[in-house]
Amino acid sequence: MLLFTLFLGKSSLFVFQSKLATDCGVIIVKQRGDLRVKKLFDLASTSLLSLILVLLSICGPANAKGGPYAWPYADLQVLRIQRVAQLEDILSRFEEKARAAASDKVVVSVLELSAFHAQALRQGAVDGEFEAKIHEVEQSFRRYYVENYFLFYDILFIDTTGSVVHSLRGESDLHTTLTAGKDALSPLGSCIAKRPNSEVFIDYHDYTPSSEPAAFLVEPIRKDDRLLGWIALQCSVNKINALFAPTGEDYETMETLLVNEQGLMLTDSQFFSGSSVLRAHLNFSNVPLKFAQGQGRMEVTDYRDQECLTAFQVVDFKGVQWLVVAKVDKDEVVTREFVLHKRYYAQRLLLAMAEKICPSMRLPVKGTKNPGVLVDMDEFYRAECSLGLRTFGISTCTGFLAISPRKFAYLAHVSNKDHAYGGTETNLLDQILENIERFDVSRNEKRQLSFLIVAPQLDGLEGALDQLLDRGYLLSQVRVLSCPQARTGEIRYDCDGTVVTWTSPSLNPLGSHKIEDAANLGEIIEAIIAQGTPE
Repeated sequence: MLLFTLFLGKSSLFVFQSKLATDCGVIIVKQRGDLRVKKLFDLASTSLLSLILVLLSICGPANAKGGPYAWPYADLQVLRIQRVAQLEDILSRFEEKARAAASDKVVVSVLELSAFHAQALRQGAVDGEFEAKIHEVEQSFRRYYVENYFLFYDILFIDTTGSVVHSLRGESDLHTTLTAGKDALSPLGSCIAKRPNSEVFIDYHDYTPSSEPAAFLVEPIRKDDRLLGWIALQCSVNKINALFAPTGEDYETMETLLVNEQGLMLTDSQFFSGSSVLRAHLNFSNVPLKFAQGQGRMEVTDYRDQECLTAFQVVDFKGVQWLVVAKVDKDEVVTREFVLHKRYYAQRLLLAMAEKICPSMRLPVKGTKNPGVLVDMDEFYRAECSLGLRTFGISTCTGFLAISPRKFAYLAHVSNKDHAYGGTETNLLDQILENIERFDVSRNEKRQLSFLIVAPQLDGLEGALDQLLDRGYLLSQVRVLSCPQARTGEIRYDCDGTVVTWTSPSLNPLGSHKIEDAANLGEIIEAIIAQGTPE
């Protein structure tokens, strides 16, 4: 076992253990009282120097005070290093196998025989015995392919006329002439038309015969210095996609993507129900900058319009450049920081909320055409937005609204008997959240919900927030409206939006707020983080 101990100032101690006899290792990192264990696999193909540089970057002068974004960026850099190493490994295997095939006498013989067979078919000079021999050779080669070249989805054998004279899969590209008609416009057809004399890599593109994206390594085949044609070894996108699948990262929103120079994804996003390969774009405003920079980290707005922390690296393969991006939602990082140092941030949140209490009011809202379902104290109700919801008399209580935009909402009138206040008689928020997650939304749809907490005072805020965060929701999903000078509040919800109307101690209308007037807790904590972090 090789052991490195790096002392980097009073606040930081890193111990790096690497079991070099195997392909796995562990980084144990201690900083700011945190103890984290990072599993790194395939260290044999991952640069040890790169990993140490990541560690040094975490404990460098810029991060000496342990800023809250230092750890997520370190996680992203380690993940990026892993994915790049895995990608380069499979690309080297593609290249090695392709070159082996180009000089494989069996492969050369199959191309030569297939080209002769295709020419005989065009001349009508094939008898039954010859066809039987061809079939026997094809079956034999299929077994040889499985044993030696199954890394590739298919191998196309192309003669000097540009015709596909043989393939393993027998898809619609078999017997087509790649240099004629619409096929000549395809990436593969354009390549063969140039009659390449050396190896060529064709980047991933929609390949109609296979009904999925594909890339090709094209190898010229020669015999006795005579060009017989080419083999096109088809690289399935699934081989690459599997490398970038989620593997239990520490953050729910953390993912790695492979992107081409046009900003198109070459791997699937965990946030898409279907495939995003060659269908979804990264935010193109930052893609050229990342390709130009080559490697680094950056805070960006991503393809879901979410603010993200990213670590990235450009990978070059035979003149084709891709971008490996490891990313995580900033909202989740901010929420994690709040939970990790709750005592510190909760106090500052309440102080910040005191400054934001009762923002400028709109005119009071009179009765609406849709009165909505009335929710009494210690009750909750679910309704579609077309039906509407309302509750009134919120004074020493809290109104809680969980909203799925323009679809439905749950409204609760929470008293001090509830768990949110430390009571034991009701637990309305937990019931609402359980119902939502069991019956209303999928895991990926949870982040589309928003929550509104309404109360003249904020006695129940901390308890309600604990329940939301324990369920995996983010601070940025939570808004708060509070108005201490009001005696009561009333909430009305329907498809036109949410309106909170306040009344004075003399029961006269004070004014109203809409949900967009409410304080966003994620924005407040992010601002507090920017001011300084706990020691």
